[in-house]
Amino acid sequence: MPESIGDREFKMPIVGGRTRVAILLANYLSSFTIGIAVGGISPFLSLILEARGVNETIIGANAAVGSVGIICVAPFVPAVVRRFGLATSVVAGILLSVVAFLAMAVTGSLVAWLVLRFVFSGGLAIHWVVSETWMNAVSTHRDRGQILSIYVTAIAAGFATGPVVLGIVGISGWLPFTIFAAGTVASAIPLAMVAQHAPVIETGRTGAPWMLVRRAPTVFAAVVIGGIYGGASFTLLPIYGLRAGLSETDAVFILTMFLAGNVVFQVPIGWLSDRFNHFALLLGCGLVAVLVPLMISSFLADAMLLAIVLAVWGGAVFGFYTIGLTMLGERFVSGDMVTANAAYVMTFEFANMVGPPAAGLAMSLWSPHGMMAMLFCAALIFVCALPLCGRGCD
Repeated sequence: MPESIGDREFKMPIVGGRTRVAILLANYLSSFTIGIAVGGISPFLSLILEARGVNETIIGANAAVGSVGIICVAPFVPAVVRRFGLATSVVAGILLSVVAFLAMAVTGSLVAWLVLRFVFSGGLAIHWVVSETWMNAVSTHRDRGQILSIYVTAIAAGFATGPVVLGIVGISGWLPFTIFAAGTVASAIPLAMVAQHAPVIETGRTGAPWMLVRRAPTVFAAVVIGGIYGGASFTLLPIYGLRAGLSETDAVFILTMFLAGNVVFQVPIGWLSDRFNHFALLLGCGLVAVLVPLMISSFLADAMLLAIVLAVWGGAVFGFYTIGLTMLGERFVSGDMVTANAAYVMTFEFANMVGPPAAGLAMSLWSPHGMMAMLFCAALIFVCALPLCGRGCD
């Protein structure tokens, strides 16, 4: 029998208070663990390519290929989970990603790296779609923002920790490959432990994921700017730091502080999203995203001020995702939520695919400030377009 949870129905085992807590803790722990791995892997691969003399556009393209892998796999995740079950699907995807990542250590071919990056990211798409859908299934209108903001915070904490781990282990030899591969494998364990409480994922009535964009334009506008901004910053912010005259350690530090803002600010943003108008929150994040690129170069010489600005900036940028995901859970119900979440992930990764090469190209045309000019323009377009998409806000 379907069980009503919040304002939607999923076919899932009876979920009591303790079981609900166990499900959420498992998802948070899994997200944090995989965040450490991916948070270290992305700048790790970028810095290796930079050390080999690869230009910025190719570095950005390598990151974008990962987004292509997720875009291609995400629409099939519901069918895969229905066929093989949640635990088997997640573990298989994780193991596929680990094999692809370790294969990068034994080849220097740029073409091979592009293929392996595609496979690595495609394997992670299962984890991504399933975990977000599952948390929306056990959330309610009263606490959805808080639940999802803790989830984003858990990932952000992992992302922020990943570069720290990278700074400790360095980019040479097998050690970083081994450390981050182990972290990726470990992320599957918590979800496997609560797999018996997973919802049965069924196909909704909405058809292809892309069809949902027209039903919630503000939701998808938010995830587009979040993807463009986050992908460009996450991939190339250390390179920007190096080109601006910072040391390798300081270049990794600015990415860490950017990600630390996510850790600090997402729970407050989630709290606000359960109580206040989403349009105003998105507008506030957009204004921060417009202003910081204009000012960041003047803060590079002051470490304390730079850290504060980066933290606020990172919190606003990842706030797009948190607010959008909360709105998504309120707008779509039952089987439609699975398709909607796949569409959300696909849209984010499409934007994430555009962001790094666009920022890399801009930086090659105007080094290093072209990246900041591109981010400023993207955020300004979002702020100006937000009132036109306003029918997607409450």
